[in-house]
Amino acid sequence: MSDAPIRTRYYALGGMLVAFALNVLLRTLLRYGLVPVNLLVALAIGAGMAFFFARRVGRLPTTGERWRLLGFYSAGLALLYLALVALAAWRNPPSHAALLLFLLNYLFYPLAASWFFRPRVQERFLPR
Repeated sequence: MSDAPIRTRYYALGGMLVAFALNVLLRTLLRYGLVPVNLLVALAIGAGMAFFFARRVGRLPTTGERWRLLGFYSAGLALLYLALVALAAWRNPPSHAALLLFLLNYLFYPLAASWFFRPRVQERFLPR
């Protein structure tokens, strides 16, 4: 256990890279693309980030660490999703329903991560 400041941006960056890699793998190579698959990926990434944080640091994150990690993670994924929408709109603009689906698919990730980073949930990941 260390009281040194935790560099939460690396955990957030790791979560973003895993999200990108799993989405590319599942959507292009394996041809899975349904909303439940996206929800499962988001839950797995949120659980993995919380697990690795708890195991590596050995304590619960402070409120500031939790907010910074979730902020970096949410902002990075928002930029990736905005780039995806911009690429989709390059040829023809997406409909309102398509934009709503993009928004819902994006929101799964920060909501899942924030759920797993709650103190009552993350206590289960701490080493005994």
